Amino acid sequence: MCDRYRTAGTGLAAFLLGAVVGAAAGLLLAPAKGETTRRRLKRWANDTYEDNKELMLEHAHDLKDKAKEHFETAREKFNEGKEKVVKEFNRRKEEVAAKFKKDEE
Repeated sequence: MCDRYRTAGTGLAAFLLGAVVGAAAGLLLAPAKGETTRRRLKRWANDTYEDNKELMLEHAHDLKDKAKEHFETAREKFNEGKEKVVKEFNRRKEEVAAKFKKDEE
């Protein structure tokens, strides 16, 4: 499932890179006035944002859910490790206490 997100991230990065390169090339090669170009660029940016807003929100929700899952898994593993350390500490503590008690006798 992680590969799915890695692939989606790669595709999204490629899309954004292509958009930036295309915008830069359009600005460099545009025969229109600066004001007209800026207006078109703003309109294009707004349209692109609106077109991809739902996709971005969906990915954000998916990432949030995955982060919660990973956090819960990490919390469980941390608690398991903590329990093991506490058990081992108590075992060793009893072992040392028994050794001291034996030495006192």
